[in-house]
Amino acid sequence: MIEYYVKLRYFPGDTLEEIREEDLKSLGKNRKVNISYEKIENRVLQDGLLMENTMDKPIEEISQEVITVSSDSKGDFSKCIIQLYEKYRCPRTSYSLLGSNDSGRKIAQGLMNIYGGW
Repeated sequence: MIEYYVKLRYFPGDTLEEIREEDLKSLGKNRKVNISYEKIENRVLQDGLLMENTMDKPIEEISQEVITVSSDSKGDFSKCIIQLYEKYRCPRTSYSLLGSNDSGRKIAQGLMNIYGGW
């Protein structure tokens, strides 16, 4: 059985609205998907601006919000990704799917082409 697994990485300012864990949980209830959320915040206030030195840092340490979706149902997985894209928009960088497996990345990237991604 194929598992579909994707990490959607949203960097500061990417999403249309704030990502809320309760919204993600409600998406997971309606489908056979597992959804998790992680917020990484490493920016510091310098001269009145939030700044971060990202040079020579692994992507996992850079400020971002990561929504991880997995499922063994292609249909439920795809519908969940579509709902995430409609609510928050598609992630906007070439690194936004880093950490996904091949089957999940292909679906998420294909849906980006339809729902306004790259």
